[in-house]
Amino acid sequence: MAKILIVDDEPDVVEFEKILLIKRNHEVFSATNISDAIKIIRSELPDIVLSDVKLDTDIAGLTIAEAAKKIKPEIVIYLITGLLDGEIEKRALKLGVMEILSKPIPNKVLEEKIEIAIPKK
Repeated sequence: MAKILIVDDEPDVVEFEKILLIKRNHEVFSATNISDAIKIIRSELPDIVLSDVKLDTDIAGLTIAEAAKKIKPEIVIYLITGLLDGEIEKRALKLGVMEILSKPIPNKVLEEKIEIAIPKK
């Protein structure tokens, strides 16, 4: 089981991913903007963050990743986007983002990425 934060401004996406991950016995939190995401990271210290790249700003996911790594350096972050951007990808990898995933993410792929990222105890 992992603590997972989903950050997306599309409620349907959040709800779908949340249901899938709860069924797999994960503790799931959600946010729709940078501010709420960072508050949850500080208070809940999730193991994994799944964040859309574009929310409040075109680089919101990078802002969240940078803040998350300062709060909890070992946190695993996956950024999600509909349009891959080489510059954003370079910046994300420098920040320690595990991977940038393309929308839509098939259930099986999401489950595999979470399994890879779950902290081994």
